[in-house]
Amino acid sequence: MKTKLTNSIVKGHEGYGSGSGITELYEYECPCGKGKILEEHDNIPGFEEHVVNIYCNDCRNKYELNTDLGVRSWNLSEKGYTFR
Repeated sequence: MKTKLTNSIVKGHEGYGSGSGITELYEYECPCGKGKILEEHDNIPGFEEHVVNIYCNDCRNKYELNTDLGVRSWNLSEKGYTFR
């Protein structure tokens, strides 16, 4: 499951000497409503990073992030549940 997108920020970045790029931040609802899930992308030459994290202790204990299809295609599944 992927939760609802609540906020997004895309900014230009001057880079670190290898050219300019962009940074992207996408904030999604946490399943319990107490926290959030942040998907972050740094698209800067020489410094590319793509991560997604759960910022909620309750949901981090209950769910796991699956990024097998890439960070942009993440989804949550309950821990201990196996897809067949």
